Amino acid sequence: MNKLEELRNNIDQVDQEIVRLLEKRMIIVQEISQEKQKQEITILDASREQAVLDLARKNTENPAYQETIINTYKDIMKNSRLYQKEKREK
Repeated sequence: MNKLEELRNNIDQVDQEIVRLLEKRMIIVQEISQEKQKQEITILDASREQAVLDLARKNTENPAYQETIINTYKDIMKNSRLYQKEKREK
């Protein structure tokens, strides 16, 4: 196996873990969505999203990766909101 194949295999393993964790996160998102609906709270909580971004920024050890990781979290939260909206509309 050449170096590129080895690195790609490493990425595949990390991606498996990321998918597992994202599924776990979405289970919690579903529960949060249900609770928000019961309490008649809007889907978007800008202060909570900012807190999540601040925590991600704080937890990023390598500053060179910080912007990319923050943007990834923004996408995750955007898609979580879309998921919640779709579930409410059904």
